[in-house]
Formats: sequence, C-alpha cells, structure tokens
Amino acid sequence: MSQFVHVIMTRFNVPTRGWNETRSGFKPLTEEWLDDRFRLFRTYVLPSYKNQTNQNFVWLPFFDVNTSEKFRKIIAEIQEEYPTFRPVFVEDFDEMKTKAVEVIPQFFTPETKFVITSELDNDDMLHKDYVKTVQEYFKPVHDLVIDLRRGYQLTIQPNHKAVVTVYNAVANPFVSLAESVDNFKTMLKERAHNSYRDYKNFSIEDSKEMYIQIVHQYNLMNSTFKHKAVPEVDFSEYGMTESTRFTIDRFKTLQHNIARVPFVLGLIMKKIFRIT
Repeated sequence: MSQFVHVIMTRFNVPTRGWNETRSGFKPLTEEWLDDRFRLFRTYVLPSYKNQTNQNFVWLPFFDVNTSEKFRKIIAEIQEEYPTFRPVFVEDFDEMKTKAVEVIPQFFTPETKFVITSELDNDDMLHKDYVKTVQEYFKPVHDLVIDLRRGYQLTIQPNHKAVVTVYNAVANPFVSLAESVDNFKTMLKERAHNSYRDYKNFSIEDSKEMYIQIVHQYNLMNSTFKHKAVPEVDFSEYGMTESTRFTIDRFKTLQHNIARVPFVLGLIMKKIFRIT
C-alpha cells in the first residue's frame, strides 16, 4: 500500500467574504453564475480528471450548504458518473478548512504516513499526467511543496475560439503540499498559493505544461498575463475531444504577441541596467 493519500480539493460555490463581483462585474454565486460554471465544469474540467493516467486520488469538491435542489441534482449525477468525486457541503470557507481535516482521515490506511493535498479551481483543466506527476515528485518530508510550474492560460474568445498563453510561475494555483498525517492542515492553511514560495522544502517540475487555467467573464481574479501566446496546443492531453476543443485564434494570438513587445523590452532594459 502507498505511504500517502492524495486529495484534490475544489471550492465550488462556497461563500467567500469580500467576493461581491467577478472580474467582469457579474454577481457571483447566482443561478446564472452556477449555470455557466457547471457548463464549463462538465464540458472541460470533469473530462480532464477522468482522463488522468493515475486515478489514485480523492476529489473533494466543496459546495455551499444552501445550494438549491436544481444544482444538488447535478452534483449527485456527477458523483454517480464519477465516484472519485465526493461532494462536501459547508457554510463558508472557515468551515471548509475545518471539514477538510475532519473528512480526509477516512481515506487513510494503517500504512498512510503522509497526505498530499492540491487545491484546484472548478474551471481549470489538468494535463492527463498531472496527478501522476505530483505523486512522482512526492518525498516523505513534512511541508514539502510539490511545485508544477508550467502550464497554459486559455482566454476564451467569441465563436469557441481562444488565445493560449504560456504560464510559468513559482507556487502557482496548481501547487500541492505533502504533510505528515500526524500534523496536517491541508493546502487551505495558507489563504494564497504564493505564500508557499516561502516554504523551505520544494520538489519542482518545470519541463512540461501540466494544466490549463481558463480565463473567462465569470472569473474572480484571473486575467490574461503578458506571456507569449502559442499557435497550437494538443488539447486532447487535457481531456478535450474534437467536439469540445477550442480553435486558437491566430489573429488574436499575433495581436497579443505584438502588444507584448514594449513589455518584453522593458524587462530587457531592467535586466541590462541591473547588470551594469
């Protein structure tokens, strides 16, 4: 048996203090918001989990205890369709933190010494080897940060087109944490993922794009970074099919890369003056 249990946590519609509108000015957690989020989730996110080459993980999605029957029915359908998906209902983020620590031990065996937790959004896709890679980079060290640094941002455009940019960041939203079962608090013990940059022990993978972060109108914070846009991506590696994959908008891709020129020149100048 494995010495660790890997748990992926997803905050779906748990009320969050201070979140009064999305990045584009929409009110969050409304029926309209949930309709759109479940559409994205079932079309893109869920297939990327089903597509994982390593299915040895537990998925704990957290939902508002006041979620309506309409959406509870959808949640139950997903659970029946994919039993790895184990919904938990809570009142708020503070209860989510507490509940995670209470629920996770049920998945331990006598051989379990460590728990790996990942906290992933409900609108982002995983490369088929995401879980496999996280577990390969595990070491039996308490508070080990498993940092998969490379991925993509996919910015949705009209007519099912998209602009895809590279994303490479330390302790980004796809980071994981390994902790001893004797003293684990999960990834939720830090409010922001970038707080893990200050941790002492790292296990780093930065050779391949392991996720796709979707940028869309209902995001809370995500926006398109000024990183290089790419002309093609093998979307099948992220669970997409011919009917669901995006067409990369080559004109918008060119526009994005041209607009980056002043930004890149500024970085070069800063580097030159820092050296001299």
